[in-house]
Amino acid sequence: MAEPAEVSLPATLCQAVRTEFVRALRPPFESLVTVAVNGALMSSSWFLLPAELKDEVFTLHGTLAFALVLAAWMYSDVPATNLLGPDSRRVTATIDDPVALRRLLSAKSIFLWLVVTPVCLVVALVTGIFTHDPLATLYTVIWIGVVPFGVLSITAWVGILYPYHPMPLRYRWEHRRPRWRMLGRWITLVVAPYGLVPLLAVALMALSLLLWGLTSPHGLTRKLPDNDLGWGVALACAMAAVATVGGRWVSIRLARRRRVRLLAFLADPTRG
Repeated sequence: MAEPAEVSLPATLCQAVRTEFVRALRPPFESLVTVAVNGALMSSSWFLLPAELKDEVFTLHGTLAFALVLAAWMYSDVPATNLLGPDSRRVTATIDDPVALRRLLSAKSIFLWLVVTPVCLVVALVTGIFTHDPLATLYTVIWIGVVPFGVLSITAWVGILYPYHPMPLRYRWEHRRPRWRMLGRWITLVVAPYGLVPLLAVALMALSLLLWGLTSPHGLTRKLPDNDLGWGVALACAMAAVATVGGRWVSIRLARRRRVRLLAFLADPTRG
């Protein structure tokens, strides 16, 4: 295996985050375009779909729910899962250094959070102003700011277990054999975040949903009292904190265990 070219690695987490922004602001602006398109698709569906179809697409309803669903949709794409393939040189340079690898993975999550969260926070605050519900707005803002870290720490596992190289569609089609490796596996991994991210968000809310169902006067069938909503959000944040620490620990362990396979894959961009 050829030795990787010399790569400059950031010495601090702040430098690593800045590096992610520099990479994102270079053509073709893949991460930024992906996040923006997902947000636009969700917003269009929320406001333009007929009521019956909207109920089928969105399980959460209500004015403040829009900000929560928007956050979930904007995170639900390849920037949240395929962390290694697009950055193969730096990943190769850090794979034997757990501290540097953790910094690299954390920076990618923080970058995505910094892109998505401000938009969703503005939406939540504007909605809260018009609904005159300051406490519910505050809890929504806290959820948007904290829970995604737990989700992103776990979705990183997908990119460690099943990374793929970014390639033009035309190239993939021209080199479509073997079909599963070049097309089937890739399509599966592109679609996976749309189910995985919402599923993980619900999983981190599982105890909160149980709490609301058991203790609220009307369960989950009506608007929750502010105190119940606050306790549920606090519980979800605690779950997210555990998921963030545990998820990152598992990511490093997975990368070290799969070191040989990852290095071989990342060194060969023709492997799809």
